[in-house]
Amino acid sequence: MPVDPDYIEQLVLEEITGIISPEDSITLKKLLAEEPEAYAIWQQMHRDLTGAYMQSVRKSLQEELPVEQVFTTARRRKRRRIFIGTTLGIAASLLVCAVVYKIMWPDYQPVLPAPIPPLALNTVALQLPDGQLLRLGSGQQQTVNGIIFQEEDGKLSWSGGEGSSIARLIVPPGKDYAVRLPDGTEVTINAATTLEMPLAFDDSREVRVDGEAYFAVAKNEEQPFRVHLPKSTVAVLGTSFNVNTYDSGQVKVALESGAVKLLTNDGDALLQPGMAVNYQPGVRPRAAAFDARTVFSWKSGYYVFENTPISEIADVIARTYRVKVVIDSKATAEKRYSSRLEKEAPLEQFLERLKTLDNIDYQFKNGDTIVHLLFRP
Repeated sequence: MPVDPDYIEQLVLEEITGIISPEDSITLKKLLAEEPEAYAIWQQMHRDLTGAYMQSVRKSLQEELPVEQVFTTARRRKRRRIFIGTTLGIAASLLVCAVVYKIMWPDYQPVLPAPIPPLALNTVALQLPDGQLLRLGSGQQQTVNGIIFQEEDGKLSWSGGEGSSIARLIVPPGKDYAVRLPDGTEVTINAATTLEMPLAFDDSREVRVDGEAYFAVAKNEEQPFRVHLPKSTVAVLGTSFNVNTYDSGQVKVALESGAVKLLTNDGDALLQPGMAVNYQPGVRPRAAAFDARTVFSWKSGYYVFENTPISEIADVIARTYRVKVVIDSKATAEKRYSSRLEKEAPLEQFLERLKTLDNIDYQFKNGDTIVHLLFRP
Protein backbone atom coordinates (compact mmCIF):
# COMPACT_ATOMS: atom_id res chain seq x y z
CA MET A 1 0.00 0.00 0.00
CA PRO A 2 1.54 3.37 -1.02
CA VAL A 3 2.43 5.62 1.91
CA ASP A 4 0.96 9.14 1.96
CA PRO A 5 2.72 10.88 4.92
CA ASP A 6 -0.03 13.51 5.17
CA TYR A 7 -2.71 10.84 5.45
CA ILE A 8 -0.68 8.91 8.04
CA GLU A 9 -0.29 12.06 10.16
CA GLN A 10 -4.04 12.63 10.07
CA LEU A 11 -4.81 9.08 11.17
CA VAL A 12 -2.22 9.13 13.97
CA LEU A 13 -3.40 12.51 15.25
CA GLU A 14 -6.98 11.24 15.35
CA GLU A 15 -5.76 8.11 17.15
CA ILE A 16 -3.89 10.17 19.76
CA THR A 17 -6.86 12.44 20.40
CA GLY A 18 -9.23 9.46 20.58
CA ILE A 19 -11.58 10.32 17.72
CA ILE A 20 -10.40 7.81 15.10
CA SER A 21 -13.20 5.75 13.54
CA PRO A 22 -13.13 1.92 13.69
CA GLU A 23 -12.54 1.74 9.95
CA ASP A 24 -9.62 4.18 10.07
CA SER A 25 -8.18 2.37 13.08
CA ILE A 26 -8.04 -0.85 11.06
CA THR A 27 -6.42 1.01 8.15
CA LEU A 28 -3.82 2.55 10.44
CA LYS A 29 -2.91 -0.77 12.04
CA LYS A 30 -2.46 -2.33 8.61
CA LEU A 31 -0.20 0.51 7.48
CA LEU A 32 1.89 0.30 10.65
CA ALA A 33 2.37 -3.43 10.19
CA GLU A 34 3.29 -3.26 6.52
CA GLU A 35 5.02 0.09 5.96
CA PRO A 36 8.22 1.07 7.86
CA GLU A 37 7.76 4.73 6.92
CA ALA A 38 4.28 4.77 8.42
CA TYR A 39 5.63 3.23 11.62
CA ALA A 40 8.40 5.87 11.79
CA ILE A 41 5.79 8.65 11.56
CA TRP A 42 3.70 6.93 14.25
CA GLN A 43 6.73 6.71 16.57
CA GLN A 44 7.67 10.36 16.12
CA MET A 45 4.16 11.66 16.73
CA HIS A 46 3.62 9.49 19.79
CA ARG A 47 6.93 10.67 21.21
CA ASP A 48 6.03 14.34 20.72
CA LEU A 49 2.30 14.31 21.43
CA THR A 50 1.89 11.88 24.32
CA GLY A 51 2.97 11.71 27.94
CA ALA A 52 1.38 12.77 31.20
CA TYR A 53 1.06 16.43 30.24
CA MET A 54 -0.59 15.72 26.89
CA GLN A 55 -2.90 13.23 28.60
CA SER A 56 -4.13 16.01 30.87
CA VAL A 57 -4.55 18.32 27.90
CA ARG A 58 -6.61 15.77 25.99
CA LYS A 59 -8.80 15.22 29.03
CA SER A 60 -9.39 18.96 29.28
CA LEU A 61 -10.07 19.17 25.55
CA GLN A 62 -12.97 16.78 26.06
CA GLU A 63 -14.35 19.13 28.70
CA GLU A 64 -13.54 22.50 27.16
CA LEU A 65 -13.41 22.00 23.40
CA PRO A 66 -14.60 18.82 21.67
CA VAL A 67 -11.78 17.65 19.45
CA GLU A 68 -14.34 16.82 16.79
CA GLN A 69 -14.72 20.55 16.20
CA VAL A 70 -11.15 20.74 15.03
CA PHE A 71 -11.86 18.25 12.27
CA THR A 72 -15.27 19.60 11.19
CA THR A 73 -13.99 21.32 8.07
CA ALA A 74 -11.76 18.41 7.15
CA ARG A 75 -14.63 15.95 7.24
CA ARG A 76 -16.71 18.06 4.86
CA ARG A 77 -14.17 17.40 2.13
CA LYS A 78 -14.72 14.54 -0.28
CA ARG A 79 -11.21 13.20 0.18
CA ARG A 80 -9.77 12.47 3.60
CA ARG A 81 -6.15 12.80 2.53
CA ILE A 82 -5.59 16.29 3.82
CA PHE A 83 -2.62 17.64 5.72
CA ILE A 84 -3.38 17.89 9.41
CA GLY A 85 -0.56 20.25 10.36
CA THR A 86 2.65 21.81 9.12
CA THR A 87 4.68 20.06 11.82
CA LEU A 88 4.05 18.12 14.98
CA GLY A 89 4.71 21.26 17.00
CA ILE A 90 2.06 23.29 15.18
CA ALA A 91 -0.39 20.38 15.21
CA ALA A 92 -0.04 20.16 18.96
CA SER A 93 -0.38 23.89 19.46
CA LEU A 94 -3.55 24.10 17.38
CA LEU A 95 -5.13 21.33 19.46
CA VAL A 96 -4.20 22.50 22.95
CA CYS A 97 -4.02 26.28 22.78
CA ALA A 98 -7.73 26.69 23.56
CA VAL A 99 -7.39 25.02 26.96
CA VAL A 100 -3.76 25.40 28.03
CA TYR A 101 -4.52 28.74 29.67
CA LYS A 102 -7.02 27.15 32.04
CA ILE A 103 -4.74 24.21 32.79
CA MET A 104 -1.50 26.08 33.44
CA TRP A 105 -2.27 29.78 33.90
CA PRO A 106 -5.70 30.42 35.39
CA ASP A 107 -4.73 34.08 36.00
CA TYR A 108 -4.14 34.66 32.27
CA GLN A 109 -7.23 33.78 30.28
CA PRO A 110 -7.70 36.23 27.42
CA VAL A 111 -10.34 35.72 24.76
CA LEU A 112 -8.79 33.30 22.26
CA PRO A 113 -9.54 33.27 18.54
CA ALA A 114 -11.81 30.50 17.34
CA PRO A 115 -9.87 27.35 16.49
CA ILE A 116 -8.94 27.06 12.84
CA PRO A 117 -8.87 23.84 10.83
CA PRO A 118 -5.42 22.26 10.66
CA LEU A 119 -3.86 23.59 7.47
CA ALA A 120 -0.78 22.84 5.44
CA LEU A 121 0.57 26.36 5.81
CA ASN A 122 3.17 27.34 3.26
CA THR A 123 3.17 30.97 4.33
CA VAL A 124 3.09 32.83 7.63
CA ALA A 125 -0.51 33.39 8.75
CA LEU A 126 -2.30 35.46 11.36
CA GLN A 127 -5.44 33.99 12.90
CA LEU A 128 -7.66 36.88 13.92
CA PRO A 129 -9.97 36.90 16.96
CA ASP A 130 -12.98 36.02 14.82
CA GLY A 131 -11.17 33.03 13.30
CA GLN A 132 -10.26 34.62 9.97
CA LEU A 133 -6.90 33.56 8.58
CA LEU A 134 -4.80 36.40 7.20
CA ARG A 135 -1.94 35.17 5.02
CA LEU A 136 1.22 37.22 5.33
CA GLY A 137 4.41 37.67 3.35
CA SER A 138 3.13 39.67 0.38
CA GLY A 139 4.28 42.98 1.84
CA GLN A 140 0.91 44.53 1.04
CA GLN A 141 -1.22 46.48 3.47
CA GLN A 142 -4.39 44.66 4.53
CA THR A 143 -7.38 46.08 6.39
CA VAL A 144 -9.69 43.76 8.33
CA ASN A 145 -12.46 44.86 10.69
CA GLY A 146 -11.00 48.35 10.82
CA ILE A 147 -7.51 47.13 11.77
CA ILE A 148 -4.74 48.10 9.36
CA PHE A 149 -1.99 45.45 9.05
CA GLN A 150 1.27 46.51 7.45
CA GLU A 151 4.35 44.50 6.46
CA GLU A 152 7.68 46.21 5.97
CA ASP A 153 10.95 44.34 5.47
CA GLY A 154 9.32 41.12 6.68
CA LYS A 155 8.00 42.68 9.89
CA LEU A 156 4.30 42.93 10.78
CA SER A 157 2.76 45.88 12.60
CA TRP A 158 -0.77 47.19 12.86
CA SER A 159 -2.97 49.98 14.14
CA GLY A 160 -6.32 49.48 15.80
CA GLY A 161 -7.63 46.56 17.82
CA GLU A 162 -8.76 45.97 21.39
CA GLY A 163 -6.87 44.59 24.36
CA SER A 164 -9.26 41.67 24.84
CA SER A 165 -8.78 40.55 21.23
CA ILE A 166 -6.16 37.83 20.96
CA ALA A 167 -4.59 36.90 17.62
CA ARG A 168 -2.42 33.91 16.84
CA LEU A 169 0.60 34.31 14.55
CA ILE A 170 1.60 30.97 12.98
CA VAL A 171 5.04 30.60 11.41
CA PRO A 172 5.36 27.33 9.45
CA PRO A 173 8.49 25.23 8.95
CA GLY A 174 11.06 26.75 6.62
CA LYS A 175 10.08 30.32 7.52
CA ASP A 176 10.86 32.93 10.12
CA TYR A 177 9.13 36.21 10.73
CA ALA A 178 9.14 39.38 12.84
CA VAL A 179 6.39 41.38 14.49
CA ARG A 180 6.25 44.75 16.23
CA LEU A 181 3.76 44.66 19.10
CA PRO A 182 1.56 47.66 20.02
CA ASP A 183 3.94 48.75 22.83
CA GLY A 184 6.99 48.80 20.54
CA THR A 185 8.30 45.38 21.60
CA GLU A 186 9.85 43.55 18.67
CA VAL A 187 9.68 39.76 18.36
CA THR A 188 11.66 37.63 15.90
CA ILE A 189 9.93 34.27 15.48
CA ASN A 190 11.63 31.07 14.35
CA ALA A 191 10.15 28.32 12.18
CA ALA A 192 7.34 26.07 13.42
CA THR A 193 6.32 28.55 16.12
CA THR A 194 3.08 30.16 17.26
CA LEU A 195 2.80 33.48 19.07
CA GLU A 196 -0.45 34.44 20.77
CA MET A 197 -0.74 38.17 21.42
CA PRO A 198 -3.30 40.90 22.06
CA LEU A 199 -4.03 43.31 19.24
CA ALA A 200 -3.74 46.09 21.84
CA PHE A 201 -2.27 46.17 25.35
CA ASP A 202 -4.47 47.48 28.16
CA ASP A 203 -3.57 46.96 31.83
CA SER A 204 -1.01 44.24 31.14
CA ARG A 205 1.46 43.11 28.49
CA GLU A 206 1.21 39.35 28.11
CA VAL A 207 1.88 36.98 25.21
CA ARG A 208 2.36 33.24 24.78
CA VAL A 209 4.96 31.34 22.73
CA ASP A 210 5.08 27.75 21.54
CA GLY A 211 8.35 27.21 19.65
CA GLU A 212 11.22 29.70 19.59
CA ALA A 213 11.30 33.49 19.58
CA TYR A 214 13.64 36.35 20.41
CA PHE A 215 12.21 39.35 22.28
CA ALA A 216 13.45 42.93 22.39
CA VAL A 217 11.03 44.29 25.00
CA ALA A 218 10.10 47.98 25.12
CA LYS A 219 10.80 49.19 28.65
CA ASN A 220 7.85 50.22 30.80
CA GLU A 221 8.44 49.92 34.54
CA GLU A 222 4.76 50.51 35.29
CA GLN A 223 3.66 47.68 33.01
CA PRO A 224 5.89 44.56 33.19
CA PHE A 225 5.99 42.26 30.17
CA ARG A 226 5.25 38.57 30.54
CA VAL A 227 5.91 35.72 28.12
CA HIS A 228 3.91 32.60 28.95
CA LEU A 229 5.58 29.30 28.06
CA PRO A 230 4.53 25.70 28.70
CA LYS A 231 4.52 25.34 32.50
CA SER A 232 6.46 28.58 33.09
CA THR A 233 6.42 32.34 32.58
CA VAL A 234 9.17 34.89 31.86
CA ALA A 235 8.66 38.25 33.60
CA VAL A 236 10.63 41.27 32.30
CA LEU A 237 10.72 45.07 32.34
CA GLY A 238 12.84 45.93 29.31
CA THR A 239 15.34 43.46 27.94
CA SER A 240 16.44 41.17 25.08
CA PHE A 241 16.16 37.41 25.45
CA ASN A 242 15.45 34.15 23.64
CA VAL A 243 12.85 31.52 24.52
CA ASN A 244 12.77 27.99 23.11
CA THR A 245 10.05 25.41 23.78
CA TYR A 246 10.58 23.07 20.81
CA ASP A 247 11.34 20.22 23.23
CA SER A 248 8.01 19.48 24.91
CA GLY A 249 9.77 18.42 28.10
CA GLN A 250 12.02 21.44 28.46
CA VAL A 251 11.85 25.25 28.40
CA LYS A 252 14.98 27.23 27.50
CA VAL A 253 15.42 30.92 28.26
CA ALA A 254 18.65 32.80 27.41
CA LEU A 255 19.20 36.44 28.38
CA GLU A 256 21.18 38.85 26.21
CA SER A 257 20.58 42.13 28.05
CA GLY A 258 18.59 43.49 30.99
CA ALA A 259 17.12 41.08 33.53
CA VAL A 260 14.35 38.49 33.50
CA LYS A 261 12.86 36.09 36.00
CA LEU A 262 11.59 32.63 35.05
CA LEU A 263 8.55 31.76 37.15
CA THR A 264 7.71 28.07 37.60
CA ASN A 265 5.87 25.77 40.00
CA ASP A 266 9.29 24.45 41.06
CA GLY A 267 10.76 27.82 42.01
CA ASP A 268 11.98 30.92 40.22
CA ALA A 269 15.27 31.76 38.54
CA LEU A 270 16.60 35.31 38.12
CA LEU A 271 18.80 35.70 35.03
CA GLN A 272 21.55 38.21 34.40
CA PRO A 273 23.01 38.94 30.92
CA GLY A 274 24.95 35.97 29.56
CA MET A 275 22.98 33.50 31.67
CA ALA A 276 20.41 30.93 30.62
CA VAL A 277 18.15 28.35 32.22
CA ASN A 278 16.94 25.01 30.86
CA TYR A 279 13.87 24.21 32.90
CA GLN A 280 12.33 20.74 33.21
CA PRO A 281 9.08 20.42 35.21
CA GLY A 282 9.75 18.80 38.55
CA VAL A 283 13.27 20.21 38.81
CA ARG A 284 14.13 23.57 40.37
CA PRO A 285 15.41 25.90 37.60
CA ARG A 286 19.02 27.08 37.86
CA ALA A 287 20.85 29.64 35.78
CA ALA A 288 24.16 28.95 34.02
CA ALA A 289 26.35 30.59 31.39
CA PHE A 290 25.59 29.87 27.73
CA ASP A 291 27.21 30.24 24.32
CA ALA A 292 25.45 33.18 22.65
CA ARG A 293 26.91 32.22 19.28
CA THR A 294 24.94 28.95 19.18
CA VAL A 295 21.75 30.18 20.88
CA PHE A 296 21.20 33.38 18.89
CA SER A 297 22.61 32.31 15.51
CA TRP A 298 19.20 31.38 14.07
CA LYS A 299 18.27 35.09 13.94
CA SER A 300 21.19 35.67 11.55
CA GLY A 301 20.12 32.97 9.09
CA TYR A 302 22.11 29.96 10.27
CA TYR A 303 22.52 27.41 13.06
CA VAL A 304 25.74 26.57 14.88
CA PHE A 305 26.18 23.01 16.13
CA GLU A 306 28.84 22.26 18.74
CA ASN A 307 29.15 18.56 19.54
CA THR A 308 25.39 18.29 18.98
CA PRO A 309 23.62 14.90 18.84
CA ILE A 310 22.33 13.94 15.41
CA SER A 311 18.87 13.52 16.95
CA GLU A 312 18.80 17.26 17.77
CA ILE A 313 20.23 18.24 14.39
CA ALA A 314 17.49 16.19 12.72
CA ASP A 315 14.85 18.31 14.45
CA VAL A 316 16.48 21.50 13.15
CA ILE A 317 16.61 20.07 9.62
CA ALA A 318 12.90 19.19 9.76
CA ARG A 319 11.90 22.71 10.86
CA THR A 320 14.24 24.48 8.46
CA TYR A 321 13.59 22.50 5.28
CA ARG A 322 10.00 21.33 5.86
CA VAL A 323 10.92 17.66 5.53
CA LYS A 324 10.48 14.58 7.66
CA VAL A 325 13.72 13.20 9.06
CA VAL A 326 13.84 9.51 9.92
CA ILE A 327 16.83 8.25 11.90
CA ASP A 328 17.24 4.57 11.16
CA SER A 329 19.35 3.53 14.14
CA LYS A 330 20.13 4.48 17.72
CA ALA A 331 23.82 4.58 16.83
CA THR A 332 23.13 7.30 14.26
CA ALA A 333 20.92 9.31 16.64
CA GLU A 334 23.59 9.38 19.34
CA LYS A 335 26.47 10.48 17.13
CA ARG A 336 27.60 14.08 17.64
CA TYR A 337 28.55 16.67 15.06
CA SER A 338 29.99 20.19 14.99
CA SER A 339 29.20 22.33 11.96
CA ARG A 340 27.08 25.21 10.65
CA LEU A 341 23.79 24.97 8.76
CA GLU A 342 22.87 27.91 6.50
CA LYS A 343 19.10 28.30 6.23
CA GLU A 344 19.22 29.46 2.62
CA ALA A 345 21.68 26.79 1.44
CA PRO A 346 20.47 23.54 -0.18
CA LEU A 347 19.90 20.74 2.32
CA GLU A 348 22.10 18.39 0.28
CA GLN A 349 25.05 20.68 0.92
CA PHE A 350 24.77 20.16 4.66
CA LEU A 351 24.05 16.43 4.35
CA GLU A 352 27.17 15.90 2.25
CA ARG A 353 29.22 17.45 5.05
CA LEU A 354 27.40 15.27 7.54
CA LYS A 355 28.55 12.19 5.61
CA THR A 356 32.12 12.94 6.69
CA LEU A 357 31.16 11.43 10.04
CA ASP A 358 32.05 7.76 10.27
CA ASN A 359 29.14 5.43 9.47
CA ILE A 360 26.68 8.21 8.50
CA ASP A 361 24.82 8.36 5.19
CA TYR A 362 21.54 9.78 3.94
CA GLN A 363 18.82 8.98 1.44
CA PHE A 364 15.81 10.90 0.14
CA LYS A 365 12.47 9.13 -0.22
CA ASN A 366 9.01 10.09 -1.41
CA GLY A 367 10.54 12.69 -3.71
CA ASP A 368 12.40 15.02 -1.40
CA THR A 369 9.89 15.09 1.47
CA ILE A 370 11.53 12.42 3.65
CA VAL A 371 15.21 12.19 4.57
CA HIS A 372 16.58 8.99 6.07
CA LEU A 373 19.76 9.30 8.10
CA LEU A 374 21.39 5.91 7.85
CA PHE A 375 23.98 3.89 9.71
CA ARG A 376 26.64 2.86 7.22
CA PRO A 377 28.75 -0.14 8.45
